[in-house]
Amino acid sequence: MLGLLAGPAVIAEAAPAAGPGLPAEFDLSRYQPANPTQFRALAYSDNGGAFLRAGRWLCRIGPGYRYVGCQGRPATAPPTARGAAISGNQQGPWWVPDWSNYRFAAPSGFRAPTLPVGQRVTVAGVTCTAPRPDVVACRTGARAMILTPAWHKFFFPSGDTAHSPNPSPRYLPARLQYWNQLPAQPSAPK
Repeated sequence: MLGLLAGPAVIAEAAPAAGPGLPAEFDLSRYQPANPTQFRALAYSDNGGAFLRAGRWLCRIGPGYRYVGCQGRPATAPPTARGAAISGNQQGPWWVPDWSNYRFAAPSGFRAPTLPVGQRVTVAGVTCTAPRPDVVACRTGARAMILTPAWHKFFFPSGDTAHSPNPSPRYLPARLQYWNQLPAQPSAPK
């Protein structure tokens, strides 16, 4: 019996740790698509923008491709911030300071419809979701943001410097504490 056990030793190697998964806020399979036409303002003064509400957040998509900004200030935002924005997937997310002339609302007075919890809308290369009451999450390509009353989380390409910082990990849910990049799959909104 001893001879059967005395074969070559097999050393088990630990599998490499899997990278972070897609945050639930951007897992589009969880959300029902909403008709984007209801969010588009038609007035000339609105310059082709789309507008939505998700809880306390008022968001503007456009007028350019992959531009999005949401008005509101989570507890982890600087005291002078009045919202956050992503500029054409080239910069951001960054805080919009209170002295800025950035506009979140439609100049025409278009009333932004509410994106119900559990739904998503895609307009001009931006997808926004309403994952939970009073939470909004918007993604362009490699840039994204999640805004809640208690905290925020910004996502940006590795090595990027054109964005505002994230809060200390202690203020974030464990699943979002130690990484800032979105996985390549699924692909970004079109």
